Amino acid sequence: MTFREEEVVSASLSEFPADRNSAVCPAGAITRTNGGAPSIDSAACMLCGVCASRCPVGAIRLIPHAIIDDTARPAFPETDVHAAADTTLTAVSAVPRSGEFLNESDTVVDDLRSRMLAAWGRNGDRFPDLLARNLLIAAGCGAAMRRKGDVFARMDIVLGSPWPDFGCAEAEFGDEAVLDAPRDLLDDIAVSVGRLGRDPHSLSALVITDVLPNWRSEYWRIVQDIRKVVGVKIGTVTVLALCLLVWQRRKMSDLPSHLFHVDIDTPSYREAVLEPLLGRKLRIDLAPRPFVDVAK
Repeated sequence: MTFREEEVVSASLSEFPADRNSAVCPAGAITRTNGGAPSIDSAACMLCGVCASRCPVGAIRLIPHAIIDDTARPAFPETDVHAAADTTLTAVSAVPRSGEFLNESDTVVDDLRSRMLAAWGRNGDRFPDLLARNLLIAAGCGAAMRRKGDVFARMDIVLGSPWPDFGCAEAEFGDEAVLDAPRDLLDDIAVSVGRLGRDPHSLSALVITDVLPNWRSEYWRIVQDIRKVVGVKIGTVTVLALCLLVWQRRKMSDLPSHLFHVDIDTPSYREAVLEPLLGRKLRIDLAPRPFVDVAK
């Protein structure tokens, strides 16, 4: 249900004013009353799978919303003895994991989209940062999000160990907000290089977004211009891309370098990013969806 303290602060920038919100579920769907077992509100769950990826005993399944599978197992009898419980936890945690939490489909991705918008409405303006941070952590990144109202650190999210060495990310959701994200990242890069002394050619710069701008917008050309002029390859990472990583139990560090860097010359986000990420064809039809591919 919660991240450890060291997971929500920046390992690469100790002075970064991190928001220490430790909630694993960005939608607020998991609750626990009076020290009892956690419960998941299936209506509030947004299918991201972060909780399932973190459960040490594999007790959370996606069907596609998250459920806690507390079916009794003869091999692991319940006990109130703490020492025995710790032994059982150690034994179950050591079992190798295989398979996927969830496979994509038209129904699943449309449900993900509608549930995400509902969670955003319930949780307010911090939701995009929280969702982006939590998905990045689940995908094997070090990610700390900025405290609301802080003006010292320009970037929304600072990236660091275990992947990458250092980087910055802007979480911008919505058709209009995402258009300014490359310029915002350019500001982040300037702060990283000018104030923090980071090498611009070795830092990672990501835009985390729910929808992709269409090809006619300036977004993709600006991303290309920044690469040509500054030498930084900005990556565009959708919520769906991060969810696919979590569902497939993959890590960002497993992916080819600069996989997410697409610009005006890239014909399809689906073909350039999502399918290489999966190592197979996407099991979603070609109907226009800005959270799946870029509209022509």
